[in-house]
Amino acid sequence: MRAFVLSRVAFGESDLIVHLFTDTFGKISALARSARQSQKRFAGALEPLHTVRLRVVEKPRAELFTLKEGTLDKPRLGLTTRLELLEAAGRALYWVKKTAPPRTPEPEVWHALEQFLDRMNEAPDTNVESQLTAFGFRLIDGLGWALEMTRCVSCGKPCPLGQASWVHPERGGLVCRSCGGGPVLVPGVVRTELLEVMRTGAPPPSPESGVIGLKLIERALAAHSCVDQSSSRGEDSGAR
Repeated sequence: MRAFVLSRVAFGESDLIVHLFTDTFGKISALARSARQSQKRFAGALEPLHTVRLRVVEKPRAELFTLKEGTLDKPRLGLTTRLELLEAAGRALYWVKKTAPPRTPEPEVWHALEQFLDRMNEAPDTNVESQLTAFGFRLIDGLGWALEMTRCVSCGKPCPLGQASWVHPERGGLVCRSCGGGPVLVPGVVRTELLEVMRTGAPPPSPESGVIGLKLIERALAAHSCVDQSSSRGEDSGAR
């Protein structure tokens, strides 16, 4: 199976518990015996950022898989050329770690994460914030938490395109003033750009849309999971 390493934790004198996001099982944890003493069986395959190919064994009623061997499937050395790229990659891995359900395949999220890392690796001068915003909207959509940005989630009243609106990510999207509004005021132009991001998956064209988009995404993720908005920048991902 193919996987991303989300984080690693030392276990005993020589073992590692590795948290993985896989294309086959979704998010799992696996025990890698003697991984801290010998690299022969894993050959650099327990590093974050890269796509790795692993062989695991699932034992009945065991909480952890057993990681038998691994190889590097697709390295992304371009992500190491800028601190901003490393931080964004770590932030994306953190989001997936905190939001993906355990042992549940999430193919849309898998492809979104893979494409996000590929884009930044292949174009290291890219606008990191815009790419992260595009990935974030694909993530919440893939998990079923997409924000409604065209009409009020409370009364259903449509909001004309290009009109500024209040958005309440914790309630699922746009909330009109009559229904109490929301904590984030989204200018009309920004809302139009973010709707296009949600429709196409392309990065937003303006820095303002990237900033506001990330604020909406992190509030939505925090509402549905244990994402900490104050510490999600690369925390616990192993990215350096």
